Amino acid sequence: MVTVELLRSCCLPVLLYAVESLVPRTRDINSLNNCINTALVKIFRVSFGDNEDFIRQMTGLTSLHTLVSERRSRCLSKLHQSSLFQPLMSLFYDRMF
Repeated sequence: MVTVELLRSCCLPVLLYAVESLVPRTRDINSLNNCINTALVKIFRVSFGDNEDFIRQMTGLTSLHTLVSERRSRCLSKLHQSSLFQPLMSLFYDRMF
C-alpha cells in the first residue's frame, strides 16, 4: 500500500500536470490511464484484464477521466472567482467579435 500511496502522491501529479489548461483527447487520457494500470499490474504482480479495475477500486485510484474533469472544474471555478475573470472575458469577447 505504501507503493500505491507513492504512485498517488508522486506520479499522478506529474501525469496530470497542467491538464486542466488543455483539452485532452480521450485517447490521451486513455494513454495516461494505461500508465497507471501498468504500474498497478507490476506492483501487485497480476495479469492485465479485469484485475487492474478491481485493484483501482480497492485502492481508491479513480479513473483519470474523472480526475481530469474534477481538476478542470476546479480550475474554471477558481478562474470565475478571480478578479481577472471579467477583464479576460471582455478581452476574449473583443477578439472574437
